[in-house]
Amino acid sequence: MQSCLLLECCPYHWEVFPAWVSLLGEFGYRVDIACPDTPGHLETLALLGVRRLPVERLWEVPFDRYDLVLVGTLMHEGYNEPYVPVPGLDLIEKLGRPSIGVIHEPALWGERRPEVSFDGHHAGGSGLLNLFSDQSFYWEGRLRRERRWAWEGDRLVLWEEQRRLGFVSVDGGATYRGPNGMALHRRPGPNHDLERHTRSGRHAIVTLSRQGAESLGARCSDAFWIVPFECHDALPSSPTGEFVFAGSINYQTKAISSLVSACASLTADESVVVVGGTRNSKFAENANISRLIRDLAARGVADKVQFTGYLPYGKYVERLRRSRFFLPLVDDRIADGDYQTRMPAAIPLSLGLGVPMVVNEAIAHRFDLDFMVCYPGEDLASGLAAARSINEEDYDRLRRRTLDAARRQRDHNRETLAGILRRVLP
Repeated sequence: MQSCLLLECCPYHWEVFPAWVSLLGEFGYRVDIACPDTPGHLETLALLGVRRLPVERLWEVPFDRYDLVLVGTLMHEGYNEPYVPVPGLDLIEKLGRPSIGVIHEPALWGERRPEVSFDGHHAGGSGLLNLFSDQSFYWEGRLRRERRWAWEGDRLVLWEEQRRLGFVSVDGGATYRGPNGMALHRRPGPNHDLERHTRSGRHAIVTLSRQGAESLGARCSDAFWIVPFECHDALPSSPTGEFVFAGSINYQTKAISSLVSACASLTADESVVVVGGTRNSKFAENANISRLIRDLAARGVADKVQFTGYLPYGKYVERLRRSRFFLPLVDDRIADGDYQTRMPAAIPLSLGLGVPMVVNEAIAHRFDLDFMVCYPGEDLASGLAAARSINEEDYDRLRRRTLDAARRQRDHNRETLAGILRRVLP
């Protein structure tokens, strides 16, 4: 039996572990997982019976015992997250093993990749500053706002909330000085050269959607795509009247406002169930959950949404298996348009569990799911009405089409992974 090390440096994404372990297992791989010791990771590994290696002691791992390394979330320092180690291209090359690197957010490797990176010092403290290729910039740990940058001759100019900050260098660009004692010290350029990384044939890049792979084509001619999901036997669904949102409530990455508006259209015996809602077991402390509860109360529909609270992954899946419809709550507007290339997490859940979705029509069309219950723009209420009108015969037909789509995707996953393994392994 061959062996694979699945390396996950992020304090999330444990939900894809079962899918990768199952898919690699079909090719004869035993999988160990190096990851943080968050409850989500530990619960999922216990469910799988997979060995955990502490990611904080990564360099104690004897890597030569592994035939393959799968980096579950490939990142560069432009993500502005304090992950140690940074699960990037330099890390993979230091490991010295054939690899597959998984990109979840293709836009951050394209137009929003970092062009220049600085260690910044200002009156409020210090932090990493990245200037992105689309002329936006971001201070590590600060709220994302409209920020722009530009070169004006040898000067660096930052515009933030109508403020214009000018910086000059007296040492050839290594250090820039600005107003009020602000200083920027240039860091080594982040390594995001995917083409060079894959040129040897020992490393492959995978995204979670066809659109993601296509968007990376100019920077990586050999990007592949796989939608990993774990298949479960279909169970009898819940009775009519229940719509399920699965995952984390996040106003930046989900169209939560459409949910709040649509709740007014629910009938007396209908409700939305938020399964999970947060990756943190301290459910009541989540700022997005608190905001949603306030917004629902302000619209007089607080009784229309039920919350399960945080669920360990095994219980989370079992609760979802009996759902009648999933609500992805994503569209082309939310998250700066990232879902034009980024795979909504609800799609692999839908395919793996055989549960249909009520989904924005642009998202459905993009990911070849036009047979789902679709609605335009943010008009989720019309989608709920369409789902309400489906009789049991049509619903059974919709479930069969969902399972057919899952079979097609699984065939693609197997064929693609087989090709990748032939490519990267001796």
